[in-house]
Amino acid sequence: MPKQVDHDRRRAEIAEATWRLIAERGIDGTTMRAISAALGMAHGALKHYFPDKNSIIRTAFTHVFDSTNTRIRERLGDATGLAALRIFCLEAVPVEEVTILEARVVLPFWQRALADAELESVFVDAMSVWREQILRFLRQGRADGSVRTMTDDEVVTEQLLALLNGAQVLGTLTPRAATPKRQHQMIDAFLDGLRR
Repeated sequence: MPKQVDHDRRRAEIAEATWRLIAERGIDGTTMRAISAALGMAHGALKHYFPDKNSIIRTAFTHVFDSTNTRIRERLGDATGLAALRIFCLEAVPVEEVTILEARVVLPFWQRALADAELESVFVDAMSVWREQILRFLRQGRADGSVRTMTDDEVVTEQLLALLNGAQVLGTLTPRAATPKRQHQMIDAFLDGLRR
């Protein structure tokens, strides 16, 4: 009788191995053969789950994005408004070992997404999710009086997304300048500006 395989679990294992390999070796160094070897599975078996490299890259990015959002939810607790927005920001920038590794997946994903409509769509959808979260926190801050800026919430949201995405580049490629302390200071300075 053939062995039963839990395909969802196997996909999750592949996603976990893949994002870590991309973080360590880069996209070009993360071959189907390297992923298969890391998982101890036959090279051909991987194609049953992912037919091409872009599907693996998409899965790695989605895994990183979902992991970030899970950490945000876990750390939010009862926080709302600006307190919640700060927690959100600190999970999105590369200041800890895991977030630095995640940024090393995000950066090459962006490069591939520039030339691939499907990957671009994945990123657009991810940023839509973050826009909604940021807007919700801003509205909560307006309601409790902590957000007083005259700048429109949609503009603030785009500014914050630019800051967070830029921090991934700077924190990964120029870590001596964009230290964790400096990234925290950038976030706090931005949030302080919303109180005025």
